[in-house]
Amino acid sequence: MRKLLWASLASATVIAGVAVSAGTAEASPPPPGPACAVFSYPAILLIEATGGQSSPLLPLANSIQPLFCS
Repeated sequence: MRKLLWASLASATVIAGVAVSAGTAEASPPPPGPACAVFSYPAILLIEATGGQSSPLLPLANSIQPLFCS
């Protein structure tokens, strides 16, 4: 009886661990690459300095961004 109890406890622990780790792996997207960060932060500052949403650089930055952030 004790062997059955310990076996079921061990299998439940393993199943719970797998379920939790699979849930957290899918819960958050992978972090952006370093090239994306090197492009994005200066681009954001430049766009904000030149007018924000009405900046003439915004369409250009939006068209170039997929090259760095895929």
